[in-house]
Amino acid sequence: MITAARIIIGFLLFTFVTVTSALAEEPQKGERNGGKKEEKAVLEEITVTGAPYSNPVTPVDTRYGTQYNLVTEEQIKEQNAYDFQSTLRDVPGVMFQSKNLVGSQTSHSLYIRGRGSSHPSADFSILFDGAPRFGALFGQVLGDGIPVSAIGGIEIYKSPQPSQFGSGYASINILPKYMTKDGQEAMFNASAGSYGTVDEDLSAGVKKGPFDIYMSQSWMRTDGHRDHSGADQESYYLNTGYQINKEWNIRFLANYVDSKTEAPMPDTIPNATNGVSWPGAERYDTETFFTTLTLNHEYERFGGYLKAYYNNTDFDLLQELRNGVRYGGNTGGLKSRQEIGLYGVRGKEKLHLWPGGEILVGADLDMTDLKNTQETYSGLATPGINGGLAKRVWDFPETTLFSPYLAVSQMVGRSEDFHIIPSAGFRYFVHDEFEGKSASQAGLVMGFGHTDLNLNYSRGVNYPSPVALMNLVLESSPVSNSEQYWKKLKPEVVDHYEIGLTHTWPKVASLSATAFLDKGKDRYQTYMFGPIPIQFNDPIGDYEISGLELTGMVTPVKNLELFAAATWLDAEATGNNRIETDHLPYTPSFQFQTGAKWTFLENFLFFMDMQYLRGLYQGTASRTGSFNFSDPGSINKLDDITLVNARLSYRFNYGSLRLSDSEVFVAVNNIFDQKYEYAKGYPMPGATIFAGVSLRFN
Repeated sequence: MITAARIIIGFLLFTFVTVTSALAEEPQKGERNGGKKEEKAVLEEITVTGAPYSNPVTPVDTRYGTQYNLVTEEQIKEQNAYDFQSTLRDVPGVMFQSKNLVGSQTSHSLYIRGRGSSHPSADFSILFDGAPRFGALFGQVLGDGIPVSAIGGIEIYKSPQPSQFGSGYASINILPKYMTKDGQEAMFNASAGSYGTVDEDLSAGVKKGPFDIYMSQSWMRTDGHRDHSGADQESYYLNTGYQINKEWNIRFLANYVDSKTEAPMPDTIPNATNGVSWPGAERYDTETFFTTLTLNHEYERFGGYLKAYYNNTDFDLLQELRNGVRYGGNTGGLKSRQEIGLYGVRGKEKLHLWPGGEILVGADLDMTDLKNTQETYSGLATPGINGGLAKRVWDFPETTLFSPYLAVSQMVGRSEDFHIIPSAGFRYFVHDEFEGKSASQAGLVMGFGHTDLNLNYSRGVNYPSPVALMNLVLESSPVSNSEQYWKKLKPEVVDHYEIGLTHTWPKVASLSATAFLDKGKDRYQTYMFGPIPIQFNDPIGDYEISGLELTGMVTPVKNLELFAAATWLDAEATGNNRIETDHLPYTPSFQFQTGAKWTFLENFLFFMDMQYLRGLYQGTASRTGSFNFSDPGSINKLDDITLVNARLSYRFNYGSLRLSDSEVFVAVNNIFDQKYEYAKGYPMPGATIFAGVSLRFN
């Protein structure tokens, strides 16, 4: 089915680009003798939000006393991001780790306010068009399965928000591209740079009357900055919609991605004192097909959607390694495949039935179909390897999680004068395998004019993936009456407290301060090997993560925007053994991001940003075989990281070729050639340079 979808989408894209190019040759009204086109005919960025430029550090306040950050398509372009994780580098409280110039491997790789290093099973969810799209078996982000070319924007929710998303301590929702303005356009982007890195994408779109369609093809590859660290990704994307009438429209989205990332070896042989570890496999492949069908409606007093989704992903670990060496005997090596099937229906409705009031009601119905297979390349069994079998299969039961939710808010006063907005919300989780749970939230917004004070409490509920009981479903070693253990496992919970103050000087500057506290308990452990645990949730241990986030933006002169953000994190965790640690993996004690955007000489755009991390430790908050937190210790402490990046572009129009808002650019990452690493023994690249062109035909 995936292969068929790939062929069909590729053929349709080729046909569509050809037709669009032919249409582009016809003269349009407002263009005379090769002169300039009327300004109204020039399409804006193809983004789902249609939002004006706003920097990624400034939080967006909601009427529920919560906040989120927004990264736009324009910002992603300015950052010269080649993979999903790097699109988030300027978001306060968010960091990622990698061993490659481009691409990611297995296990954890993305962190939000100190959460994300747990493994197996995830701390938060990744959504695409509001539907799950991540490694739902072991909890990986699987960023290689998300093409940058399909991203129209990214919403980052850095705290539990039951009225916005379900299971998880945080959430990232990727907004897909589609046509928002009438007209047609075709676009070609290409760039090349250090270490044989090449990136291209071709897209075309039409919006005419009630119908719109947007299609794209993209390909990215790199040799990598070290031996055996290359990556490759190809993507085919379709997003089309039809406006049934003034109030109702329907949209269909489909995306096929095939990617490969090689795992380099460490530059130092691991031992007990240097904190270096071996890779788990030689290569990681991700093949995924994702689709959504959404029915939207918008009336004067209410609006919402009903969305069906399906995600089929195969994640392969090829030539698994033990201490850096392939498995021997007559096996020919070992390989694993994680088969991830996610499907369901989600709906949400906003009602404004009286002045100043809002009711938010909805429900998520999420189902999984998961399997893990490990087998020898030769098809032969060898004692002591892979359980002495040629093939082992873990076939997990299909699961269903149903979570209805309700939230109510009421504004008293007017937004431009004094106002107060109390709110409350509730979500209930019904899981067919694990224990049910509820989550509540309460918020208060008080403000006057351009100043707002936000107060928020919310409970986060984090359900384990079925991998938590992996050893119960091994087909070659069945456990009798295993269902009794599933009901013993309950989700983790966290109580989140937050207060924020924001002041805005319209079109000039903004300042924001946010303090928060997370108090977590009921951490679960996973059953991967050994005897069946007596308890699956920790009745003793707990953890706290507190932090302060300061952000600011200023436009001191016309066409110059400066932004900055600072985040302080403090973590304390106590395990079942009552031993406390004040360091958690990938929870930096201090993080600073800053940047500038300057348009000069009319057509030149210069963008520069910086990221700084201090007090950073590598490691994994393991859920396997223990409730205890291991102190990373000095051998796992990473050096401080300071990265400065810049991009200079020249934007131009050329009426004769119907080009508008096109550009040529040059970008340099890690300008000062700093030496750094996110994992010991795996140095990241020094200064890298890229150049490219972007042509937009209208």
